[in-house]
Amino acid sequence: MTASPDHGDTGTALIAAEIRALRKGRGIAASDLDSRLGPRLRELTGDVPDGDTAQVRRALAGELIRHAERLPGELRTAIMAALGLSAPTRAMPFFGDRVSWLAEQLCRDTRTALRRVDDAEQLLAEEIATELRRRRGRPALAADGWYVAAFSAVLLLDGETPEALERRRIVATRPGVDEITVSLDVPRDDGQQRMSLNATVTAGGELVRADEPSRSRTQWLIRLPEPLQPGQAHEYEIRVRVPSGERMRPYYVFTPERRCDSFDLRVRFDRRRLPGWVRRVDGEPVRVFEEIRPAGELVAIDGTGEACASFPGPVMHLGYGLQWEP
Repeated sequence: MTASPDHGDTGTALIAAEIRALRKGRGIAASDLDSRLGPRLRELTGDVPDGDTAQVRRALAGELIRHAERLPGELRTAIMAALGLSAPTRAMPFFGDRVSWLAEQLCRDTRTALRRVDDAEQLLAEEIATELRRRRGRPALAADGWYVAAFSAVLLLDGETPEALERRRIVATRPGVDEITVSLDVPRDDGQQRMSLNATVTAGGELVRADEPSRSRTQWLIRLPEPLQPGQAHEYEIRVRVPSGERMRPYYVFTPERRCDSFDLRVRFDRRRLPGWVRRVDGEPVRVFEEIRPAGELVAIDGTGEACASFPGPVMHLGYGLQWEP
């Protein structure tokens, strides 16, 4: 069992100490992560159940990467290396090995690299402290109390306008879950007007309300057929259409904002206008997949014009899906 954090304290010094303890040995990949994880970093992982070490590790990695993205370049590289979050350092068994790698990347000696790690830990602790204060001051959402056990999406690009069919199997974690909120972001370039999406719940619920909290985000409130009890699963499906004449960016990427155990995606292209390449987006920060590039793992388009990808255990706040040539 994990100790409950002191909800009156989000001091950066205490969080920095927890980050420093985490960097030892294999860092985020440590086998004894549960016993080494401090109460404030455990709070950062959200409502992941105690004892589910794999899910705690995924959630923590996603949160740390998300907050590290806000740090300056060298310090971001330093903290990602120190904790074993960056790909080149993930398999390194000792903190000293990761510091040596960092020193080579920065063209500095190991003492300077270590100072960069210390500085990065302090700034990351400040970011996390701000996040914890924000969460603690935020009222609980009426639609919370559930997670996504499975999410599958089919994006159809061979019709008059892009259309997505999204099916989710959700599981309640508290009694009486009778409404859920679903969000979708359609990024717009500067000067472009927002896009008003057309949505229909085709199975498993009733669309109650649509909100537009920002220029790129649309939220839908869905009422379930009956209240769910803890552990009870339910499936629903929603169809989302892009308005006629509008264009979407050349990717479909899912960025979990709550626990999701699996995500499957299928994109059907117009066989008369197939893209030159399709690549897999697998756990990338937003600023990475916003760039149009054919780098990374390419995905084949089959004879029907479809490309597919599956993602077990996607990490919160990172992107998963497919991107293609515009």
